[in-house]
Amino acid sequence: MTEEEVPGKKYIFKIVLLGDPGVGKSSLITRFVHNRFQASYLMTIGVDILSKQLFVGKDEVLFLISDIGGQERFASVREKFYRGARGCFLVFDLTRSNTLSSVKAWKKGLEGVEEDVIYFLIGNKADLKEQVELENENIKAIANELNLSEDSFFITSAKTGEKVEEAFATFAKELMKAVEKRRVEVGLE
Repeated sequence: MTEEEVPGKKYIFKIVLLGDPGVGKSSLITRFVHNRFQASYLMTIGVDILSKQLFVGKDEVLFLISDIGGQERFASVREKFYRGARGCFLVFDLTRSNTLSSVKAWKKGLEGVEEDVIYFLIGNKADLKEQVELENENIKAIANELNLSEDSFFITSAKTGEKVEEAFATFAKELMKAVEKRRVEVGLE
């Protein structure tokens, strides 16, 4: 068999997007999965689960994405959907500075249920440049507190699609590396 004929590996990763209500979790998922943006805000009631396949080189990655409602009334349901998560996007709204400090609590909540999760910090709504409240220094400080590298942080816009695909593709690569290092378990076919 030539190198071109060697099939790649197949990975299945359950990931969750966590953050305060209205930060754009559902919009990021819709942009990534369906490549579209819905301008009107529809609150996630409980949990939505979507899937998306992508390729990293010859390797196939299937993301099972849990979009978990950020409202407090869904707190009792969250832990069920945290189980088995291998990756997490901690999402905040660049135009609402309070949502950045909230990501620490979201991470702590997931850590109480699952260990060895790979985290990315996602600042969303980059298209609203004139309304951005956060400085890069503030964001980097929180990333440091969360022990996240600079490669684990993206500024995105679900509206325009800016950096959304790149964030998920980089996330897939990091999860694949973690599997190879045995840092996370994964479904392999």
